[in-house]
Amino acid sequence: MDLTLVGVVENKEVRFPLAEGTHLLGRADDAAFKLAHSNVSRNHAEIIVSGEKITVRDLGSHNGTQVNGAKVEDIVPLHLGDQLEFANLSFNVEGPNSPKKIADKADETVVPNVEISWDEVRHERAHKKDLQSLLFRVLADAGDLLTIPREPEEMFEPILDLVETALLSPERIFILLLEEGKTDPVQVASRIQGHQGAAALALSKTMTQKVLQEKKSFLTKDTLNDPGYGGMMSMISQGIRSAIAVPLFDNEDVIGILYADDSRPNRTFIRDQLAAFTLLANIIAVAFTHARYHEMEQEKLRQDAQMETASEILDNILQPVLPPLQGYDILASLEPCFEVGGDLYDAQQMQDGRYAFLIGDVVGKGLGAALLVSHILSWTRFMIDEGWELAALVTRLNQQIFCCTDFVRFATFYIGYLTPSTGHVTYVNAGHNLPIMVRADGSIEECAPTGMPVGMMEDSTYTTGEITLGHGDLFTLFSDGIPETLRSDDEEYGEENFKNLLVEQRHGKLQELFEILQGELKDFRGETEIGDDVTLVTLRRNG
Repeated sequence: MDLTLVGVVENKEVRFPLAEGTHLLGRADDAAFKLAHSNVSRNHAEIIVSGEKITVRDLGSHNGTQVNGAKVEDIVPLHLGDQLEFANLSFNVEGPNSPKKIADKADETVVPNVEISWDEVRHERAHKKDLQSLLFRVLADAGDLLTIPREPEEMFEPILDLVETALLSPERIFILLLEEGKTDPVQVASRIQGHQGAAALALSKTMTQKVLQEKKSFLTKDTLNDPGYGGMMSMISQGIRSAIAVPLFDNEDVIGILYADDSRPNRTFIRDQLAAFTLLANIIAVAFTHARYHEMEQEKLRQDAQMETASEILDNILQPVLPPLQGYDILASLEPCFEVGGDLYDAQQMQDGRYAFLIGDVVGKGLGAALLVSHILSWTRFMIDEGWELAALVTRLNQQIFCCTDFVRFATFYIGYLTPSTGHVTYVNAGHNLPIMVRADGSIEECAPTGMPVGMMEDSTYTTGEITLGHGDLFTLFSDGIPETLRSDDEEYGEENFKNLLVEQRHGKLQELFEILQGELKDFRGETEIGDDVTLVTLRRNG
């Protein structure tokens, strides 16, 4: 039997031939029948074709599967003419001789016998008693949409209930909403009764634009073409006796379209129902907008809570004052940006007398970055306490980060072991900004990199470098928030300005050095907000 599953997704006809075999239907990339729709589960349902026998099985989908209006609980047989619903998407089982029920030709027309503007609807609401009587029961129920907080998706069923009451149970109801980045409204919910009304919706570009841009409401009572209304509305659905389409207007913008139709004899819509339907759509649109604002507010509260948690994590794990070291001046300072960043620093005295110090910068901001900072500091503190040498320590740290993060999460990292008596430093520089050594005479040296950022590649290897602090030398580690500070013309502060400042202030107090740097960066930025953490770790050998 040559059968095909036919429906419309986002106003486009979709056809799935029911060939021999097992066919996965859902949002998954490997689905044979792929439906990229938010209400459809990744593995939604399974259709099995074995000879003349065709069955469908729901795979535990979130929004369910129905055959002819009955929920699929187990395995259900399919036959020619059956209607399937996956979430709110409807499909028909058609054969080669089935009448064509849908089309996407934008100019084939079901005639709008009546069109009505938003201003006319408002005028009739104020002056027509029959209309007020018609609206009373529905508007009383519609008030719940405005007063009961809901997620936008939770409003679909109550809205369909209201429309069903207002239009005395039409065969088909569709809700279409505008989505960001798309010019055409997208079908988000529907309710369909019986087989006669099972064809999916197709609207003409002309009619859609009039509803969306001019806030026009449309009513048709006849499927015969009328030259006076040519091209305004296209459903191309057999047997439709009457249809109605109105804007979802939230008093500021049109956010979508509310549509209903009926193919049964003596069930044509009238102008009063069009006006009532338009006012109901207004209430629905306002409720939708309120729900979206509520959703945005809740998301903002969640993000603020995450930022606060991330800030608390960093405050608890970053040492405000580094351990002192006889014969050296040591300072670590961090000026956070408005968002929680991923800069880190640390220092500790080792059991053999050496002094370990480090700086790093995790890619990204927020709670994820703060958690990775916490992990890095925990791992390095443990390995330093255990006496790990540098190359092995950073190699192990790289493997740990690679295994516990995704491919876009890594960190630049510098760690050094200082022998206080000689000023000798052994270090590993894993892709971090090159530390700057300002000699007592004002000359400058830099520490070359010795490996890739940690967490970027699983098999990265690291070597060590060496440098020695003489008496009066200033050794500075810093994050990219310093040289990459931007002003309004997108010019960077740059490392040359930073080096000049270090040379000028190499003999001053380290706290004053950081305060002067903050002031210079602020003057350079002007009105531009700080965009990244400014972190500085300085060591100077007393002379």
